[in-house]
Amino acid sequence: MSKQVKQSLPKGWLSVLIGLGVFMLAVTVITVIQVAKPVQERITFESNRDGNFEVYVMNTDGSKQTRLTHDPADDKDPKMTGKGQWIVFTSLRDNDYEIYKMRMDGSQQTRLTNSLDAADTNPAISTDDRQIAFVKSNADNVDIYVINTDGAELRRLTDNPHKDLYPSWSPDSKRITFCTDRDGNCEVYTMNADGSEQVNVSNSLAFEGSPSWSPVGNQIAFNTDRDGNLEIYIMNIDGTGAVRLTNDPATDSNPVWSSNGKWIFFQSDRDGDFEIYRVNIDGSELMQMTNNDATDSLSP
Repeated sequence: MSKQVKQSLPKGWLSVLIGLGVFMLAVTVITVIQVAKPVQERITFESNRDGNFEVYVMNTDGSKQTRLTHDPADDKDPKMTGKGQWIVFTSLRDNDYEIYKMRMDGSQQTRLTNSLDAADTNPAISTDDRQIAFVKSNADNVDIYVINTDGAELRRLTDNPHKDLYPSWSPDSKRITFCTDRDGNCEVYTMNADGSEQVNVSNSLAFEGSPSWSPVGNQIAFNTDRDGNLEIYIMNIDGTGAVRLTNDPATDSNPVWSSNGKWIFFQSDRDGDFEIYRVNIDGSELMQMTNNDATDSLSP
């Protein structure tokens, strides 16, 4: 049968078909290579460079700084989701601080909380993109709550007369680190995602705050004044092995890990106003990422 088909083809058509097959194979290979191209990691931050605080994003080398929100009220505390598809942030646009989310390009800005008697701040989304931990402050308490990413199912995780702040999720979304002054000074704690087993892991007489859980899961970055002024440290999740990363008379605070675990971003006023910097996790290769006369800040 195949011989009959071959004999019935006009002269030269067999070569055309073979050439077409080679071309299609080349196109397929090129397409696969294009799809596999890595996506540029970005970080989000707040800045008042345009008059009031708005949410911005930039590449991890400081390039392509782009404004995402445009509102007369302050938009602050931005955090990217674990999968890099959404940003959660705090906004004063409804006359009190509430939690919002939006796409990475600034579209689909959606309000998630509606607290008439409290301020909702410091949002942090779980790595699996299912829950948002945040701080609810009112006249009586400053505690940590969680909601689903659609704003449903509000649950309270901490309940004490002291301040519980800056929640940050573990990479498996099963635990949360936060800081609290319940022991007389601000300390770094960890707890399960349901609020159980709250444990002091920093155990220091100094100020220990703004914890950020590493993407690998084995370390927590934080700022502390144990050496006289606020510097950036990392430690194991049980509080052991604390290592100092910055050493400057200025204030270094609010550390945030890169998604690959190679860098820590932080804010510092070492040049006179708060700018964003990057450092390797061994403290080497310090790099300034923003440089202007405004305040550029991170949310740990």
